[in-house]
This record gives sequence, C-alpha cells and structure tokens, in this order.
Amino acid sequence: MRIPEKKSTRFPSTIKIVVFICLGLLALAWSRISNSNTEVEVDRAELIIAQVEKGDLIREVRAPGTLVPIALNFISATSNGRVKEIILEASDAVEIGTVIMVLENPQLSQAVDEAKLEVEVLQSAYNSLQHRWQQSNLKQRIVVADYSARYQVTKLRREANQKLLNTGAVSSIAYDESLLLEQQLQFQHKLELELLDSLPKLRQAELAAAQAKTNKATRQLLLQEKLADDLYVKATRAGILQEVNLREGEPFKVGTVLARIAEQGNLKAQLRVQESQVKEVLKGQTVVLSAGGKSAKGVVKRINPSVKQGVVIVDVYFTDQALAGARPDLRIDGVIELEHLKGVLKITRPVFSQEYSTSSLFVLNKAQNMAERKQVNFGRSSVDVIEILSELKLGDQVIVSSTNKYHKLTKIALR
Repeated sequence: MRIPEKKSTRFPSTIKIVVFICLGLLALAWSRISNSNTEVEVDRAELIIAQVEKGDLIREVRAPGTLVPIALNFISATSNGRVKEIILEASDAVEIGTVIMVLENPQLSQAVDEAKLEVEVLQSAYNSLQHRWQQSNLKQRIVVADYSARYQVTKLRREANQKLLNTGAVSSIAYDESLLLEQQLQFQHKLELELLDSLPKLRQAELAAAQAKTNKATRQLLLQEKLADDLYVKATRAGILQEVNLREGEPFKVGTVLARIAEQGNLKAQLRVQESQVKEVLKGQTVVLSAGGKSAKGVVKRINPSVKQGVVIVDVYFTDQALAGARPDLRIDGVIELEHLKGVLKITRPVFSQEYSTSSLFVLNKAQNMAERKQVNFGRSSVDVIEILSELKLGDQVIVSSTNKYHKLTKIALR
C-alpha cells in the first residue's frame, strides 16, 4: 500500500523572513534617528558662545528708579482768599523771590490800614507820656528847690533866735517855734527829694508799658503787612516748580498748599528693587546711577522696611557730583554693588540661569565643531556674570543663548 507524501509548506519560513526584515528596518530607522540626534547642524551665528574665565566677579543688583527731591518746599496760604493770577506753571525753574501767583483778599488791605492807625495812635500817646514825665520832673525839681530854700531860711532864723535867746531878746517860745518850723521844712524837703529820686523809676515803668502796647501794635502791623505781601506767592528756594495746586478764581483757606518746589541740586534716587533681590542690599553699598548715557556714583542710605507690589524702595544719595542733567522725576537705572569676589571661575550668565542652581548647557569640544550637553552647577551671580562651581574648567566654550528647541538633543554640530 502506498502512503501519499505530505505536501511541504514554507509559510513558517516566510514569517521568519518578514520578521527579520521588519527588525532590520526598525534598527535602521533607530540608527538614523540616533544619528540625527547627534548630528544636527546649527549655524554658529545663531548662538551666543562664552568662554569660562577666572577673575573678579562683582555681584550686582540692577533696579530702575527715579530722581526725587531730598526735601520738598511746600508753599502754603497764610490767609483766606482767592487766586487772582497764575504766573508760573509746573516744571518752570524758579529763583528765590520769583513770583509764582498773585492772590487777593480785600480784608487784608483794610486790616493793614487799621493796624497802621493803631500804631500811630499808640506812638503819639507814648510821645505825649514822655513830655508829661519831663514836665513832672521839672515841677518836682521846682518843689524840691522851693523847700530847700525855705528850709535854709528857717534854719538861719533858728540860728539867729538861738543867739538872741542867750541875750534875752527872743523868748524861748519864739525860739521853739523857729526850731519846729526848721524841722518841719527839713522833713518836707527830704520827702520831696525822695519823690524826685523815685520819679525816674515810675517814668520808666509807665513808658515801658506804653512802649509794650506800641510794640504789640507794631507787630500786628508787620503781621498784616506780611499777610498782604504773601498775596504775592514767591519762591523761597531756587529749584523746579513741581506742582501748582490751584487755578485762577479758585478760593482757598489758611494752610492750603499752593505750590511745591524741588531743589534741583538736592536730589536723591529712589530705586525699585525686587523683593527677591533686596535681601542682600545693605546701607553703605556703592551704587552707579545712569541716565541718558551719563552716570554718577551714589551710596545706599535707606531701605524701606515695607514691600509694595513685590518691590522695595531703596534711597540712594549721590556721593560726589549729581548726575549731569539731573532733575526731579528723571527716570534712571541703578546698579547696586553687593560683593566683590576675587579669583573665581565665571562665565557670561546663560539665559534663565539662577544663583545656586544646576542647569544643562552645551559645551563645545576642542575642535569647536561639536557641542555636548552637560549639567553645570552655578554659584553666586551678578547682573550678567555667574560663578561656576563644577563641570566646567577654565577656557571651556559654552553656549549661553537659549537652546530650548534642542532640548531633546544631547549633541549638536556647529558649522
């Protein structure tokens, strides 16, 4: 009996061949992808490349700010009234005595006239009192002279009676009468003389009281005249007129601020430092202030303890000469020197780098045709320079511009 032969099939072998072909294609694709990750070419002109250096690093904080007056001069109204005329406006330069505006108050003119009349009346009364005292002094001197003469006459009579008494020509009664009269006139002469001596003190007291009234009226007159003069609002300091608060015809009351003047040569800088950066700012640190291509040095004088909208105000005073062209409200840039480090590895600060952080950077090879990604540890930093702690050495070339579009690559080629 013949057994039929089984038909051989090649189906399993075909599957194996297909599988091997697919694996080969996948390997080829992966190889190409892998090669593409390491062989992407980048134009060198599109990148910013910096070299690791060793030297001094000045840690700085940069902050914007404005120039403001150290002390403002406010001009306030000394009386009630109404604005008659505005002569100068804000931003005008003024000197001491420059008229800024003219006010009006009819009552002040009347008050000045009344004060003048009061002074004249009291001055006349004082002069009259002086004349009366001169007359009183003369009268009292006449009285003293009269009693002195009468006393001398009675004295002579008493002496004569005393001689005649011894001869019996005059009675003892007559002698006693002459003696009593002499004593009486002597006593009266003494009293009148004391009165004459006391007149200067009385005169001085009354004249002082009268003079005090006159002085009071004079001061009142000066006050009224000053109030009248203050109707012409004048600058008390040289500087820039910062603000004029009223308009023509507008009424005002005593104490109303009429204008504000800033001394142009007495300015300080107010820098707005970010809250995250102000922790290392200290009083006495050196600051470079700049505006319009010009710069000047200053020093930190005050750090505001409060934070507003994430910003801290730092006051900076000029140390030498003020910034050329400085004027109130001028916008400036300030660079505060925090620390001066010597002999550190440093590099131009890469994009998005932070102090005491780790960042991935592309480092060029010796031929400078390839760049390989490395993890770099940073230390302290300034505005545009940062300290290198590890993974880089002196002379290394590093790409510091943004490489976000190559974030999946570990190597790039340079052309």
